[in-house]
Amino acid sequence: MTTQSRQRWTAEEKLRVVEEARHTPQTVSEVCRHYGIAPGQFYAWEKRARQREVELEAEVTRLHAVVAELSSENLQLKKGRWL
Repeated sequence: MTTQSRQRWTAEEKLRVVEEARHTPQTVSEVCRHYGIAPGQFYAWEKRARQREVELEAEVTRLHAVVAELSSENLQLKKGRWL
């Protein structure tokens, strides 16, 4: 009996597989077969990638607000109006 060692996928590799399935005419099953992963595993990776995108969008929005606030404070300080 032979044993196969499990392959560890990096976050970059997972994202590459998900992006390939999103942007090529191949079906998800074909992409999964090519990389030797189960479709269920693929959909778990895809779900996590979507969640991460939402988290990053929220963080970008928050940082835009922080930059706007700091820019406003900086402008007020330059004009000599202390808070």
